[in-house]
Amino acid sequence: MGQTPPGKEPIIFAKGIVSTDSLEHSAAVFSPDGKRLLWGVIYRNKPGFLLESKFVNGGWTDPAPPSFASKDFDDLYPSFSVDGKTLYFNSRRPVPPGYRENGIRIWQVKMSHGDWGTPQPIDTTVSNGEDYAQSEAENGNIYFSFRRDGGKVFDIAFAKMEDGKYQKPELLPAGINSPNYEDGPYIAPDESYLIFESNRPGGIEESIDLYIAFKQRNGHWGLPINMGPRVNSKGAERFARVSPDGKYLFFGSNRSGQLFDIYWMDASVIEDLRKLDATR
Repeated sequence: MGQTPPGKEPIIFAKGIVSTDSLEHSAAVFSPDGKRLLWGVIYRNKPGFLLESKFVNGGWTDPAPPSFASKDFDDLYPSFSVDGKTLYFNSRRPVPPGYRENGIRIWQVKMSHGDWGTPQPIDTTVSNGEDYAQSEAENGNIYFSFRRDGGKVFDIAFAKMEDGKYQKPELLPAGINSPNYEDGPYIAPDESYLIFESNRPGGIEESIDLYIAFKQRNGHWGLPINMGPRVNSKGAERFARVSPDGKYLFFGSNRSGQLFDIYWMDASVIEDLRKLDATR
């Protein structure tokens, strides 16, 4: 989008275009071919909505709601499948027969003749309401946040994809999940690491910080590492996503004031933390 690439310190992404005076409520999410960009926005007392910009004829279009947007119900938290053929997002819009009518859930929409098709909730094995903030691995496994105990506890689960069907979701282990708030997972395409947000003790000034956990040689998840002051601040850091080429880490932060903006930085911080994890 004509932006100067960041270094190892976070900077605001596309100020005045993507990061504005509105409340951005997601990372900036690029399609794998780099030709579409989506993000979420919240206005007070109005449904949350998505904005999309497309690379057409050598330039980026002005941000506008995608063709499948709802005018009456929340649409938030976009994420692409690894192959770029499917966009996942979260919505409170009415569901087809066979789905419970409660809460926010994960929806999917596929490309059709160069534009978006008709959105559908993902299958009822996963999509039961109060499931959101999804991230898909290359093998089809999906990681997501959900609320349990009447919405009082935010945790992270995943569902395996086997023979083209999701299996029953499994809660991620203690260490990743805790008695505190865990939300917004991003899974690496090869499932080698997981980034998520939490307000667990040990964060910078007890704020919501981004944490990273690495898959160990035995296949188990290692203990999460706070991503540190290069990433986190005394404000809240949320909505982590890595660009499809693996070069940049995007996330939301209110470090500069009350509203969230979208920040980006060199993703080499992930490999630095992987080396630190190997020494523990």
